[in-house]
Amino acid sequence: MKPISFRKSLSALILYYNGPNHDDEDTKLCAKGIAEALRKRGHVVKKIAVTEKNWRRATKIPGDVVFNLVEDDTWKLYKLVGHRLEKLQRAQVGHDMLSFRYAISKAWVKRKMKKEHISTAPFKIFNRRSKIISGTLTYPLIVKPSNQHAGIGISQASVVNTSDELKERVQYVFDHFPGEVIVEKYIKGREIHVTVLGNDGNAMTLPYCEIGFGKKSKKKWNIYTYEAKWDKKSWEYWNAHIKSPAKISPGLHEKIQDSATRAYQAFTCRDIARFDFRIDAKGIPYIIDVNINPSLNYYDPEDATLASVYTLKWTYEQFIETIASTAYQRVLGS
Repeated sequence: MKPISFRKSLSALILYYNGPNHDDEDTKLCAKGIAEALRKRGHVVKKIAVTEKNWRRATKIPGDVVFNLVEDDTWKLYKLVGHRLEKLQRAQVGHDMLSFRYAISKAWVKRKMKKEHISTAPFKIFNRRSKIISGTLTYPLIVKPSNQHAGIGISQASVVNTSDELKERVQYVFDHFPGEVIVEKYIKGREIHVTVLGNDGNAMTLPYCEIGFGKKSKKKWNIYTYEAKWDKKSWEYWNAHIKSPAKISPGLHEKIQDSATRAYQAFTCRDIARFDFRIDAKGIPYIIDVNINPSLNYYDPEDATLASVYTLKWTYEQFIETIASTAYQRVLGS
């Protein structure tokens, strides 16, 4: 696949959330990088920080394509912006708002994958009235809040080895986060991230990216925690590194590609999405997370999606222009 370029000047609107958290900083840098990339390619860009006061006006600002990066903590603003953009029939990059439910509920994601027979780690879903037992799941297990993203709520303490640890961690998640709790089998093995780009029959998987864990995690769990993703002051951040292309066998490559492609279709993804896999000792790939709105942060040297892009020998500017072009063609034609 070659990058897609526009022969004429394109206008783009970037809407983002100016929040206080580590992952909010990633969003702000992502918005900055996208704006700079499109301007370097000769396009006109407007970048707006969205608030509860200006979101209606912001969605009406002209632009051939719109990047909705309004990822507030509760997703309230994001949903308001997304639904209004759809009502206005704007060319919004990425998923539609019907598919958005999969971005905010890991429980829905797990149920969907089970229904579609897409390989995922065995799991149970608990609500606040549930009896907390592992059932047929075997330890170790990993405990995740259903309604969080960007690794929020995932730490070394998320992996449990006993029923007492399970109950304690599930209660911790209930105490700190809204919604259901997912408990799934901890898959010991490699972590591979797979980005899919395009629409319909033109969708393609990019070179796979592997998350490697260094020596400091020898006596810890090899998991991609919130700290590993965002906290530059933590040992986990400096212990996790990306590598693309991932060295895998042709057989495993086909298994991963099949699962990623079927998941892309099952979740009605558009333009771009990323799927995070764990590979067990038998070489079986399991999707452990679905990112239908993945980070595209030029300023993050450990961005898995961009590592895959650079393996193609594309520049960041070519990649962002390709995404914008893909959304434009999907809505407005060539």
